[in-house]
Amino acid sequence: MADTTASAFQAAITFTVQAKVLENLRDTLLWANPAWAEQGRFDPASDMLTFLSFPDLSSTTPQTPLTEGSPPTARAISMNTVTVSTNQYGDLVNITDLAKVKAPRDIVGIASERVSRTAKEVMDTITRDNIFLGGTAFYQAGDTTRAGLASTDLLLGSDLIRLRATMKNANVEVPSDGYYRLILSINQVYDLMTDTTASTGWIPISQYTNKVEAVFRGEIGILHGFRIVESDTAPTFASTTTVYAGLALGQHKGWGAGELQTFQTYHIAPGGDHSDPLAQLEKVGWKVNFGVAPLNNGYYFRVETAATTL
Repeated sequence: MADTTASAFQAAITFTVQAKVLENLRDTLLWANPAWAEQGRFDPASDMLTFLSFPDLSSTTPQTPLTEGSPPTARAISMNTVTVSTNQYGDLVNITDLAKVKAPRDIVGIASERVSRTAKEVMDTITRDNIFLGGTAFYQAGDTTRAGLASTDLLLGSDLIRLRATMKNANVEVPSDGYYRLILSINQVYDLMTDTTASTGWIPISQYTNKVEAVFRGEIGILHGFRIVESDTAPTFASTTTVYAGLALGQHKGWGAGELQTFQTYHIAPGGDHSDPLAQLEKVGWKVNFGVAPLNNGYYFRVETAATTL
């Protein structure tokens, strides 16, 4: 006896597309936050920002007593410059007229959201890669180079105590709320929170949000004078072991940024020129022209360590 199975109707079976579009798993973007950068402004007919600094005069020379009747030797004020150049970035998505008709969802709306997200990721990544070219390197006690780090050189609470003292000795000003900022990779945060060598004094964010200024994106707690911000896009460097890097920041902004062309998105309707005579293509895209560069390596520290593999 033959059975009638579903396979007999396969040619007529269609898929039921669900109303909910599944969410993408995305990184938390924080490096391009304007609050971390010294923002520059371009004048007309210019394509480069120049930031100026004037070093303090040394106080050593005036400590020598003057010779009676003789003026001191005159000294000159010096000036340092840091330039920030820009580059243009952009992306484009084409949608055919048939794709728009056959798509089970608003494909133009989805494309617009996706290209905007990509633009934010591009700006965040470029900012991160540039600022990690600067700063002052901080390693575990006994290590003086990145190559000297071993796989066991994990970030511990005692390192933060030494980091705070190092920054204070370097005259890095503490922000008005009394805490330095420390942006760390997830792996480094894991090592801090599982440090059992001594009491770390970790304070969860829920216990102090009523005592400090606005919470930073990704902020998770306070430890040894630092407000800890967790990043899932903190960089790693290849060395004798995989090196994880974070940033320790003070009051002064360590990098400069500026936009020659403000970030813009574009939606171009089908048709309108000889390249699309039958109105078959719809375009969604973005462009921006911006730049980022470290201003003063002494303003912030690169915290480089090994970390537990998760």
